Amino acid sequence: MTIRTIVGAAALACLTAEAAHAAPWRAAPDAGAQTFRYEVRELSSGPTRGYRMDYRLRADRKGGLVAEIVRTATFDGKDFTPVTVDDACAKAMSARPGELATVRLAPLTVEQAKLGDAFLPSCAPGAVFFPLTDILNVALIQLSDRFHVGDLKRVGQTVRFPGFSTSLDRAGVAMAETSPGGEIGLTSLDQGAATLDWKPEPADLDLTENYGGQAIKLHGTEHFAFRLVIDARTGWLEHGETLYDNLDMAVALPNVPPDKAPRVTIKRVVSIVRLDG
Repeated sequence: MTIRTIVGAAALACLTAEAAHAAPWRAAPDAGAQTFRYEVRELSSGPTRGYRMDYRLRADRKGGLVAEIVRTATFDGKDFTPVTVDDACAKAMSARPGELATVRLAPLTVEQAKLGDAFLPSCAPGAVFFPLTDILNVALIQLSDRFHVGDLKRVGQTVRFPGFSTSLDRAGVAMAETSPGGEIGLTSLDQGAATLDWKPEPADLDLTENYGGQAIKLHGTEHFAFRLVIDARTGWLEHGETLYDNLDMAVALPNVPPDKAPRVTIKRVVSIVRLDG
């Protein structure tokens, strides 16, 4: 069974983007645009799966952030296969010539925060939607006042943030995830870069995936964390990566107690790299 990209971090979509300015480094990006490459690998007992997406981020002076998706591809453990969308879907996703989609990441309305059609039309393939959940997560770590980025004034300082939960049902995956909270810390501030570690506590996860026409239900935990390296002068992300992202789930089977059920373990490895100078 293949588990597609897990979207526990999508809970952050409900947060209003508010740039923090109290830090001795710039926590939110300057107005302008930068190009990035996102990659994820999902490692389990089966074939390695993943995605690669190239995209631009456009930031305005009021904390707004938009992602322009240039190209995306699936990874089967050996090769990347480009994913395309038809003209009608590209139009629905507000794509400009040479793009697949334009998606607002911040601020989000209440409806957009539900990650349904208001966020991205349902015609979007999983290779567009699922990478955006990680990209959204990383962007809101910087932009949301909820995570107290502006309170990090010295190296080694950490700040607690409150719990979050989310649920969604699209692209063949239904999930519900809840984390009790976690901490964010400033691990270094040197050579013009600020390094942040964002570490939620283990999240409770329920997942249903349509596999071969059958709904497979799983329950377990996800334990994940991101490291962000940010240009201290401009606020633009230099690169981001998972410190760890481990899922441990039991397959729900009739008349089989959870402690006897087959288990699925997945390690997700995510990276985001800025492509322009």
